[in-house]
Amino acid sequence: MHRYRLWWFAAPVAALHVSAAVALGVVALVTGDAVPLTRLVAYGTPLSTGPVPWWPVVPLVLVAVYQGWALWQILRGRVRGPVPADGGAVRVLRVTLYLGAAFSVIELFPVVLPWWAELAGAAAQLALVALFFVVQRGASRAMATVALVAGTLAVTSWIARTAADALGARLLGEISAMAGLGGLSWTLWMALTLLAQARDGRWARATVWTGAASLVVSFLIESLIYHLSLGWHDETTVLFIGLGRAAAPLTAVWQARSAHDLGSPPGTTARTTTRATAGPPLRSRLAAVAAIALPLPPVVVAFWYDMPRWAAGSWSTMFFGDGPDLAELLLSWVVDLLVDMGGLPLLVLVAVLRRTPGLLRATAWVLLAAAVAGVVVALAGGSAPGGFPRRYADYWATEPGDVPAGISPLWFGAAYAASALLLMWLAGGVGRSRLWGVVTAAATAGLLGFLPAADHSGGRVTAAADCAPPGGPRGGGEQPEPAPEAAFVCQVRQSRVFKVAPDTPDRFVVGYGRQLCDVYTREDPAELTRVRRTDGVAVRELAYLLADICPSAAAVVRAANERQEREFQEWKAAERRKCAEAPRHRPLIRPVAVVVRREPAWTDYGDLEAYEPETAEGDPGAKLPYEDDVLSAGPGHLVVHTHPDFTLCVTTETYRRRPPVETRGWDHVVEAGYLSAGELVFQDPLGGVPLPDLAVRGAGHYRVRVHYAMRGSLGREDDVQRLLIMAYPGRGDDVVVHRKRATR
Repeated sequence: MHRYRLWWFAAPVAALHVSAAVALGVVALVTGDAVPLTRLVAYGTPLSTGPVPWWPVVPLVLVAVYQGWALWQILRGRVRGPVPADGGAVRVLRVTLYLGAAFSVIELFPVVLPWWAELAGAAAQLALVALFFVVQRGASRAMATVALVAGTLAVTSWIARTAADALGARLLGEISAMAGLGGLSWTLWMALTLLAQARDGRWARATVWTGAASLVVSFLIESLIYHLSLGWHDETTVLFIGLGRAAAPLTAVWQARSAHDLGSPPGTTARTTTRATAGPPLRSRLAAVAAIALPLPPVVVAFWYDMPRWAAGSWSTMFFGDGPDLAELLLSWVVDLLVDMGGLPLLVLVAVLRRTPGLLRATAWVLLAAAVAGVVVALAGGSAPGGFPRRYADYWATEPGDVPAGISPLWFGAAYAASALLLMWLAGGVGRSRLWGVVTAAATAGLLGFLPAADHSGGRVTAAADCAPPGGPRGGGEQPEPAPEAAFVCQVRQSRVFKVAPDTPDRFVVGYGRQLCDVYTREDPAELTRVRRTDGVAVRELAYLLADICPSAAAVVRAANERQEREFQEWKAAERRKCAEAPRHRPLIRPVAVVVRREPAWTDYGDLEAYEPETAEGDPGAKLPYEDDVLSAGPGHLVVHTHPDFTLCVTTETYRRRPPVETRGWDHVVEAGYLSAGELVFQDPLGGVPLPDLAVRGAGHYRVRVHYAMRGSLGREDDVQRLLIMAYPGRGDDVVVHRKRATR
């Protein structure tokens, strides 16, 4: 310990961190409150967790111990002794590595850096890429050039994306993201740099392995957390926090150790001076490059669109049903790592670099197994080209058809098969003529597999926008009734009952609907349960959706509609009886006209409005000068308020002279003036049948008297509202309340 220059500072800091973690771990076990511990492990990030069991706390303390080790590695400094007599570029690289380690540590904390600090960090990263290119001695010029290009692309694309976000330049952001290849360019720079460090004589073996761990562990842990979070919930939140922070300091440790090693005296560290053993020279460099490059395009596309992976949902659906359970989640994680997230391309790269025949052949067989698995998934229907597994589609989509297109497993399989054949040829034992025969046969079979057969060719695809809206015909005019199959397709496109890819031909949609119809007709409980488990569809609840193409479902829907119509007619008859049984008004003087509505009136919001823009003042939606529970009045504007949920029995009477005031039997009687332009008509503002015209003399001044009564108490089935509206010629806009005993 004492041989490091800054041991006196690093050791207490690391010990204090570990001691605090142990103490807070004990507090979490005793009290069940893990918030202080999670704040320490998560570098102060605000967190809110409830009581936790003991078992996530122990791994969390272990993570804190690991963080204490990282602090020691970063802060201890170089080994004591004279600094090697290297050039100025090496000294600048040491300073740059320390700056990079400092930025890596700062990024762990929930702080927002100013823009100039962000630019300084980017400049340090760019300088790091250039300086490694200058000083490294363990790589060929070609490998060093590739590393320089990859690292420069990664850093400049990040700078361009940051500038695009600040300026709102979406196109610039997309172009810069494409240049960075979703982070793959920086990963390539790290891998090549670590390979050069391993072959150089100035870095310790532990430093190289720390850099490799920083590249791999964070990727493994983040993907594991993503998969486990799909099935596990609150009780593992604390554990996820610890896992998420486990790999974060490794980048800073690698940068700090790389700087320490450059400044340590020769012979004080275990150096990695031996070169990695390799097999015989490759038979063809072009074939080797092709074998590495072929598996990459599907992975790049998956990273580019940042979408769920086809293989995880496919295999878990086939073997585990709708889950998810722990076995399914772990399987999906392993498959994602190998297939979707670049595990197999990395294996190919290692095999080509090592060049041992046994490793080349083993890698080829792994690739062929993955290719066969992809074909099995596609043929079994676990993953359809152009769509995601159902579980992910429900998670990502917000609107019908808003499910992004996935990648067919056939594309992955074709790339892996081609790469495997090239690896077998590179391993030897396969002649050129035999190889070309196998390649030709595989290519022919692949093309036949991708081309649609005659009975599986495409067809018409009806988009949801091409269908009439659910509420009525498209365009508002009279439209012919669509054919049953077309109506079914439109219902499927517009609903979220079950997912189909937007480009699925109509005939496949109809075919699937007929299969569901057969299941619906047979009504076998075991079959219904199986379809619900495998397809996520409750067939017995799809009667209205299947009615257009399924006779048994149509019969059920028809019976339900007839029952609803019968109940509705019975309800209307009961409402008519309520109005027929309500007391009739007997006029005290002879009216011009009396109209008793034979049908009860219903309004959307309970309002009946008389409005004439020629005589009204102000906006029709503005507040009127007089408002109460039954009547609102203003120039050229009257609104009668009733209860929208109860039967309304309406009678209108018109007179040539003022009728006597009647309040007996009424809850509310109010009278107001109205200036008519020739038509005094009350109606529902949102539509419906208007009441008769009350302007007995045409245009002129009128007085309108409104009588309102409620029979029964609100909430009873026999409740009924009575409304009597009288109108007669008369001047004056004042409002007179003759009776106000109760409200609606």
